[in-house]
Amino acid sequence: MRECEQDYRGDLHNSPQAFSRYLQDLAARHKSLNHTPEEPHFFRGELEEFYTGFRDRVNFPALIQEGGEVRFTSDNADNAFKERESSFMVVQSYPDDNDYDAVYEAFDLCERIGDEIIRRMNLDKYEAACMVVKEFRLDEVTAIPIQNVRERYAGMRYTFTTSAPFWNEIDTRNWRP
Repeated sequence: MRECEQDYRGDLHNSPQAFSRYLQDLAARHKSLNHTPEEPHFFRGELEEFYTGFRDRVNFPALIQEGGEVRFTSDNADNAFKERESSFMVVQSYPDDNDYDAVYEAFDLCERIGDEIIRRMNLDKYEAACMVVKEFRLDEVTAIPIQNVRERYAGMRYTFTTSAPFWNEIDTRNWRP
């Protein structure tokens, strides 16, 4: 498993890039996805692209990492936390709008792959260096079916939120006296 970058204090970094490398590694290791540089099945994209059409050629089934929302919170003791909402989609194409069996087979395949990714994250959190994975909680996961009828693909969208400490100390190297 790849290590996350470290910030100036040497703490584990809670970055979307680190999570992206982790997901890309899972896409390469999962037999149904079989992501390779020659035939990519891992992409970065947004939910809007799912509904309007992917800008890049997508090999199906595909694991697509979305951007996420970040919130900052603190408790009464002024301990601060950075909460990161992360999302990914597992998407499969189908040949015909009227072939409902094929549509539901696509949904089923995506759910099986997505559930395996969630299981892997739940297991990896015990040894992960990446805060997005390390702080993963199964009870924070939501999965919903999604479908783009015009483009003929369907899938499952998984979202979850992780929380990691946010250090209130500034890096003095970034500031002039």
